[in-house]
Amino acid sequence: MSNQLPIVAIVGRPNVGKSSIFNRITADARPSSEHRKQFAVVNDTPGVTRDRNYAEVKWQDTPFKIVDTGGIDDDTDDPLIDNVQVQVDQALSEAALVLFVVDVREGIMPHDNIIADKLRSSGKSVLLIANKTDSPSLGMDTAEFYSLGLDEPILTSCVQNLGIHQLLDQLVELLPENTDISEDSSAPIKISIVGRPNVGKSSLLNSLLGEERMIVDNRPGTTRDAVNIRFVYDNIPFELVDTAGMRRKSSIKDDLESATVKSAISSIRQSDIAALILDVTQELAQQDKTIASFIERNGKAAVLVLNKWDLVEKDNATHGDYIRFISAQVPQLDYVPKIFVSALTGQRVTKILDVALDVHREYCTRIPTPALNDLLLELRTSHPPPRVKGTRPALKYITQVETQPPTFLIFGRNTHRIRPPYTAYLINSLRSEFGFHGTPLRIFYRRN
Repeated sequence: MSNQLPIVAIVGRPNVGKSSIFNRITADARPSSEHRKQFAVVNDTPGVTRDRNYAEVKWQDTPFKIVDTGGIDDDTDDPLIDNVQVQVDQALSEAALVLFVVDVREGIMPHDNIIADKLRSSGKSVLLIANKTDSPSLGMDTAEFYSLGLDEPILTSCVQNLGIHQLLDQLVELLPENTDISEDSSAPIKISIVGRPNVGKSSLLNSLLGEERMIVDNRPGTTRDAVNIRFVYDNIPFELVDTAGMRRKSSIKDDLESATVKSAISSIRQSDIAALILDVTQELAQQDKTIASFIERNGKAAVLVLNKWDLVEKDNATHGDYIRFISAQVPQLDYVPKIFVSALTGQRVTKILDVALDVHREYCTRIPTPALNDLLLELRTSHPPPRVKGTRPALKYITQVETQPPTFLIFGRNTHRIRPPYTAYLINSLRSEFGFHGTPLRIFYRRN
């Protein structure tokens, strides 16, 4: 389509610094008004990046998409590598420009020649990036890279942030001119897909997108980066974030898994809606409840996606029984819609987006102040706050001060004596009157 941004793909062997370059570009080339963050998990373990990881950036008024890919490595017995290669090939097929990253310290390795041959035969524009040039002496050791049959290498050091701006300058010069390119000014609804390992998050995302967009493997921990994917559904822009499985802290054994879990936590905090995926064929774990509590504490709207429903033997009571079971086990998200799906068969998968759209409207709802005070008058008359130490709090006035999540401020006397059960009563009454399905509510008090 003419209004799509050109795509720049980063490729190379494992552990040459592709994700570090991706992070540098997304930091330096994002609009200054946006919060800078590390997009890709970076770790010394080869093969950290597996899925394609996209970000929209701009340099010298030229917008484009940058995509990080898994390391190209044909010398392994791991069957997952075949899936990584499929992701790399897909990125190459859609790329207008390729950044081929090599490691100056290691020099040319056999796989570098294989990749160079593949890139030359692709007919794509290629920039050769000699990464990890952390000292002037290493910059003198680049002559051998001319044997790859590509242009003069660009020297970069992500540690010292050297050469990235030169890389970006050359990058935008090679991008195709397209006067029809326009950036989407409407912010997408951002949904983070979260849950314990191996509950079907990536399979669900593939089913939603209708393609093998994410690598799916039956071993826990396949997804490591939090991968952002934008698309349009029913004329509404969405951004889905597939995250790593979140295990208990005591089960995390290394720095890499710790980094991926932190990335998943960050994705929840930056999302509008968290889709918590539960596997109905497994017992509900304490970690499921912990994730649910984290979503609620961070004020995020949510949907509960009950996956693998096709594998459950059912009768007329099964659905209702499971709804009651989940509500009792995860009371912190009792206000959240529950969707029974099968990522394998695609059953009701698109309903996740329909429900998320409804939840997002509730998340952004603002109630007029007169309607709020009519309700408050009714509530304090029929069920006033209980006395505490002989003193009854008096509630005078309520107004909504924020959305996302809806937040209310109540003025009155002795409001510091109001106890949590009465606040819960007020929240339940707000829900009964105005909806707020799927979104947490916040109430604060201020004494006159």
